[in-house]
Amino acid sequence: MRFRLFASLFAVLLTAAAARGELVDRIVAIIDREVVTLSEAEQAGAIARARTGESTPLAAIVEKLVEARLVEREVARLSGEPASSEAVDAALEEVRQGFASEAAFRQTLEASGLSEDDLRAQLRRQVQVTTYLEQRFRPLTFVTEEQIEVYYRDELSPSLQGQKLPDLEDISESIRRILEERAFNARVSEWIEGLKGRARIRRYVW
Repeated sequence: MRFRLFASLFAVLLTAAAARGELVDRIVAIIDREVVTLSEAEQAGAIARARTGESTPLAAIVEKLVEARLVEREVARLSGEPASSEAVDAALEEVRQGFASEAAFRQTLEASGLSEDDLRAQLRRQVQVTTYLEQRFRPLTFVTEEQIEVYYRDELSPSLQGQKLPDLEDISESIRRILEERAFNARVSEWIEGLKGRARIRRYVW
Protein backbone atom coordinates (compact mmCIF):
# COMPACT_ATOMS: atom_id res chain seq x y z
CA MET A 1 0.00 0.00 0.00
CA ARG A 2 1.42 3.41 -0.93
CA PHE A 3 0.29 5.69 1.91
CA ARG A 4 2.31 8.59 0.55
CA LEU A 5 0.35 8.74 -2.69
CA PHE A 6 -1.11 12.16 -3.28
CA ALA A 7 0.50 13.19 -0.01
CA SER A 8 -0.43 16.86 -0.13
CA LEU A 9 -4.09 15.98 -0.37
CA PHE A 10 -4.14 13.25 2.26
CA ALA A 11 -2.00 15.12 4.78
CA VAL A 12 -4.72 17.74 4.83
CA LEU A 13 -7.37 15.03 5.01
CA LEU A 14 -6.00 13.99 8.40
CA THR A 15 -7.23 17.26 9.88
CA ALA A 16 -10.35 17.77 7.83
CA ALA A 17 -12.94 16.31 10.20
CA ALA A 18 -11.47 17.36 13.52
CA ALA A 19 -13.01 20.82 13.54
CA ARG A 20 -16.23 20.03 11.66
CA GLY A 21 -19.22 21.40 13.48
CA GLU A 22 -17.26 22.12 16.67
CA LEU A 23 -16.60 25.83 16.27
CA VAL A 24 -18.57 28.69 14.80
CA ASP A 25 -15.98 30.68 12.92
CA ARG A 26 -15.24 32.20 9.57
CA ILE A 27 -16.30 30.19 6.53
CA VAL A 28 -13.54 29.92 3.92
CA ALA A 29 -15.37 27.65 1.43
CA ILE A 30 -18.73 26.01 0.84
CA ILE A 31 -18.99 22.73 -1.10
CA ASP A 32 -22.61 22.35 -2.11
CA ARG A 33 -24.06 22.78 1.42
CA GLU A 34 -21.00 21.71 3.38
CA VAL A 35 -18.78 24.37 4.91
CA VAL A 36 -15.02 24.54 5.37
CA THR A 37 -14.01 26.78 8.27
CA LEU A 38 -10.98 28.91 8.96
CA SER A 39 -10.21 26.85 12.08
CA GLU A 40 -9.97 23.70 9.94
CA ALA A 41 -7.63 25.42 7.50
CA GLU A 42 -5.45 26.78 10.30
CA GLN A 43 -5.29 23.34 11.91
CA ALA A 44 -4.34 21.73 8.61
CA GLY A 45 -1.66 24.35 8.07
CA ALA A 46 -0.25 23.86 11.57
CA ILE A 47 0.11 20.11 11.13
CA ALA A 48 1.65 20.47 7.66
CA ARG A 49 4.08 23.08 9.00
CA ALA A 50 5.04 20.83 11.92
CA ARG A 51 5.82 17.97 9.55
CA THR A 52 7.60 19.88 6.78
CA GLY A 53 8.90 23.04 8.45
CA GLU A 54 7.33 25.11 5.67
CA SER A 55 4.29 27.37 5.64
CA THR A 56 1.59 26.96 2.99
CA PRO A 57 -0.58 29.87 1.79
CA LEU A 58 -4.10 29.79 3.22
CA ALA A 59 -5.70 29.66 -0.23
CA ALA A 60 -3.70 26.54 -1.11
CA ILE A 61 -4.67 24.85 2.16
CA VAL A 62 -8.34 25.63 1.58
CA GLU A 63 -8.16 24.21 -1.94
CA LYS A 64 -6.68 20.97 -0.62
CA LEU A 65 -9.39 20.79 2.04
CA VAL A 66 -12.02 21.21 -0.67
CA GLU A 67 -10.43 18.43 -2.71
CA ALA A 68 -10.17 16.20 0.35
CA ARG A 69 -13.85 16.65 1.16
CA LEU A 70 -14.87 15.85 -2.40
CA VAL A 71 -12.68 12.75 -2.57
CA GLU A 72 -13.76 11.47 0.83
CA ARG A 73 -17.41 12.00 -0.05
CA GLU A 74 -17.13 10.25 -3.41
CA VAL A 75 -15.21 7.28 -2.03
CA ALA A 76 -17.72 6.86 0.80
CA ARG A 77 -20.49 6.80 -1.81
CA LEU A 78 -18.80 4.30 -4.11
CA SER A 79 -16.85 2.05 -1.77
CA GLY A 80 -18.12 0.24 1.28
CA GLU A 81 -14.88 -1.64 1.88
CA PRO A 82 -13.52 -0.77 5.37
CA ALA A 83 -9.83 -0.28 6.00
CA SER A 84 -8.12 -3.06 7.92
CA SER A 85 -6.64 -2.42 11.37
CA GLU A 86 -3.24 -3.51 10.05
CA ALA A 87 -3.35 -0.89 7.28
CA VAL A 88 -4.38 1.82 9.74
CA ASP A 89 -1.57 0.80 12.12
CA ALA A 90 0.93 1.07 9.27
CA ALA A 91 -0.37 4.51 8.29
CA LEU A 92 -0.17 5.72 11.88
CA GLU A 93 3.41 4.55 12.13
CA GLU A 94 4.26 6.40 8.92
CA VAL A 95 2.80 9.60 10.35
CA ARG A 96 4.83 9.11 13.53
CA GLN A 97 8.00 8.65 11.49
CA GLY A 98 7.37 12.04 9.88
CA PHE A 99 8.16 13.77 13.18
CA ALA A 100 11.55 14.23 14.79
CA SER A 101 10.46 12.45 17.97
CA GLU A 102 7.48 10.92 19.73
CA ALA A 103 7.31 14.06 21.87
CA ALA A 104 7.03 16.24 18.76
CA PHE A 105 4.27 14.01 17.43
CA ARG A 106 2.34 14.22 20.71
CA GLN A 107 2.85 17.96 20.95
CA THR A 108 1.43 18.48 17.47
CA LEU A 109 -1.60 16.34 18.26
CA GLU A 110 -2.24 18.32 21.45
CA ALA A 111 -1.77 21.68 19.75
CA SER A 112 -4.20 20.64 17.01
CA GLY A 113 -6.84 19.40 19.47
CA LEU A 114 -6.60 15.84 18.17
CA SER A 115 -6.42 12.65 20.19
CA GLU A 116 -4.69 9.59 18.82
CA ASP A 117 -8.14 8.02 18.35
CA ASP A 118 -9.16 11.06 16.28
CA LEU A 119 -6.07 10.61 14.16
CA ARG A 120 -6.71 6.90 13.72
CA ALA A 121 -10.25 7.67 12.55
CA GLN A 122 -8.90 10.11 9.97
CA LEU A 123 -6.26 7.64 8.86
CA ARG A 124 -8.91 4.95 8.46
CA ARG A 125 -10.66 7.20 5.95
CA GLN A 126 -7.35 8.00 4.27
CA VAL A 127 -6.55 4.31 3.86
CA GLN A 128 -10.00 3.69 2.42
CA VAL A 129 -9.46 6.51 -0.07
CA THR A 130 -5.99 5.27 -1.02
CA THR A 131 -7.25 1.73 -1.49
CA TYR A 132 -10.08 2.93 -3.71
CA LEU A 133 -7.75 5.04 -5.87
CA GLU A 134 -5.28 2.19 -6.22
CA GLN A 135 -7.99 -0.25 -7.26
CA ARG A 136 -9.64 2.15 -9.68
CA PHE A 137 -6.68 3.87 -11.35
CA ARG A 138 -3.59 1.72 -10.91
CA PRO A 139 -4.70 -0.91 -13.49
CA LEU A 140 -5.11 1.91 -16.03
CA THR A 141 -1.51 3.09 -15.77
CA PHE A 142 0.99 1.52 -18.11
CA VAL A 143 4.24 2.70 -19.64
CA THR A 144 5.66 1.81 -23.06
CA GLU A 145 9.27 1.16 -23.90
CA GLU A 146 9.19 4.24 -26.10
CA GLN A 147 8.13 6.41 -23.15
CA ILE A 148 11.00 5.00 -21.09
CA GLU A 149 13.46 5.83 -23.84
CA VAL A 150 12.06 9.37 -24.19
CA TYR A 151 12.41 9.96 -20.45
CA TYR A 152 15.97 8.58 -20.51
CA ARG A 153 16.94 10.80 -23.43
CA ASP A 154 14.98 14.00 -22.78
CA GLU A 155 14.74 14.19 -18.98
CA LEU A 156 17.33 12.04 -17.27
CA SER A 157 20.27 12.74 -19.52
CA PRO A 158 20.03 16.57 -19.39
CA SER A 159 19.54 16.47 -15.61
CA LEU A 160 22.87 14.75 -15.02
CA GLN A 161 24.82 17.70 -16.49
CA GLY A 162 27.97 15.95 -17.59
CA GLN A 163 27.88 13.10 -15.08
CA LYS A 164 28.12 9.54 -16.33
CA LEU A 165 24.80 8.39 -17.74
CA PRO A 166 23.82 4.87 -16.56
CA ASP A 167 22.97 2.31 -19.20
CA LEU A 168 19.30 2.35 -20.06
CA GLU A 169 18.87 -1.36 -19.42
CA ASP A 170 20.20 -0.93 -15.87
CA ILE A 171 17.65 1.71 -14.89
CA SER A 172 14.68 1.03 -17.16
CA GLU A 173 12.60 -0.45 -14.33
CA SER A 174 13.27 2.55 -12.11
CA ILE A 175 12.20 4.83 -14.95
CA ARG A 176 9.10 2.70 -15.49
CA ARG A 177 8.09 3.15 -11.84
CA ILE A 178 8.60 6.90 -12.06
CA LEU A 179 6.47 7.16 -15.18
CA GLU A 180 3.79 4.85 -13.79
CA GLU A 181 3.51 7.02 -10.68
CA ARG A 182 3.36 10.13 -12.84
CA ALA A 183 0.58 8.63 -14.95
CA PHE A 184 -1.31 7.44 -11.87
CA ASN A 185 -1.21 10.86 -10.23
CA ALA A 186 -2.29 12.51 -13.47
CA ARG A 187 -5.36 10.25 -13.66
CA VAL A 188 -6.24 10.95 -10.03
CA SER A 189 -5.81 14.70 -10.57
CA GLU A 190 -8.07 14.55 -13.62
CA TRP A 191 -10.69 12.66 -11.60
CA ILE A 192 -10.57 15.23 -8.80
CA GLU A 193 -10.94 18.07 -11.28
CA GLY A 194 -14.06 16.29 -12.53
CA LEU A 195 -15.44 16.12 -8.98
CA LYS A 196 -14.77 19.83 -8.56
CA GLY A 197 -16.46 20.58 -11.85
CA ARG A 198 -19.63 18.76 -10.78
CA ALA A 199 -19.83 20.37 -7.34
CA ARG A 200 -20.94 23.87 -6.49
CA ILE A 201 -17.91 25.35 -4.74
CA ARG A 202 -17.71 28.85 -3.33
CA ARG A 203 -14.38 30.06 -1.98
CA TYR A 204 -14.00 33.00 0.40
CA VAL A 205 -10.22 33.25 0.50
CA TRP A 206 -7.69 34.17 -2.20
